[in-house]
Amino acid sequence: MKRVQLLEKLHMNVPESATISLIIDTDAKNEADDQYAIIHHLLSPIIDVKGIVATHFEQKNLYQDGSMEKSYQEVVKLLELAEIEDVPALRGSEMPVKDNVDGVSSEGVRFIIEEARKLNENKLYIAMMGAMTDIAEALKIAPDIAKNIVVIWNGGGPYPKGRPEFNVMQDPDAVRIVLESDAEVWQIPQNVYSAFEVTIAELSRRVRPCGKIGAYLYEQLLEENSIAFNTEFLLRTGENWILGDNSTIAVFLMNRFRDNWELRKAPIVKEDLTYADNTNGKMIRVYKMLDVRMVIEDLFSKLELVYGK
Repeated sequence: MKRVQLLEKLHMNVPESATISLIIDTDAKNEADDQYAIIHHLLSPIIDVKGIVATHFEQKNLYQDGSMEKSYQEVVKLLELAEIEDVPALRGSEMPVKDNVDGVSSEGVRFIIEEARKLNENKLYIAMMGAMTDIAEALKIAPDIAKNIVVIWNGGGPYPKGRPEFNVMQDPDAVRIVLESDAEVWQIPQNVYSAFEVTIAELSRRVRPCGKIGAYLYEQLLEENSIAFNTEFLLRTGENWILGDNSTIAVFLMNRFRDNWELRKAPIVKEDLTYADNTNGKMIRVYKMLDVRMVIEDLFSKLELVYGK
């Protein structure tokens, strides 16, 4: 069915002027939290989801190729389970950017460029839930789109020092390209997105009963938890999960009087993925906190309203 028909089950009237245009860019099959964020965006009437671009996670995949296609197939599966037929899924970049190579085109990169060029006064927001590759490639091919976009960057270590962080590790050069571009950037660093913590018990109670999509969201996370648990990985306890990518919807749900972000110079991302001060860097928005419980409860409520019994 059409997404707008599904959203009618929320019984919400959202002012048209409140809506924003957004593209989701996701390494959806990397682990288990992108799926929750994708569905949350799709169930939020203030977000006009133009499309979902699948990207690679080749650093984790040991550069064996195929991770982008896995992400693409996961996006297609999510849309089918969510019963949404009018939001396009697109294949993005298969590998990280290459030095001294012109922008590499893909259907996802071309889609970003086309959608950005449609807008004049309004901005196109890009929710980056994985590697920065697709938006970096788009900016290399079409630097003119920078004035029309806002990059929601879910990634990077905490300030001031930074540290190796998963999304940056996937394509550090892409991060550098975006930070050096004229595009507006809103960064949600690791210490902020890692606060989106839930227990598996509450997912079982609140998500699992919500139709086919709820059952899938729960079961695929449970499977990932059993496969990927590592006592050395400090984000996991065995009974928790971090829905970190839901931070990219949080920035739109929360009111703007929260004083929860600051402007600072975009850092230099060093070879060890820590930060160095950049006196010539552009100003970027860096979030200091987000209202985790409000946002997670919003996700649960929308799932229950749309897919619950």
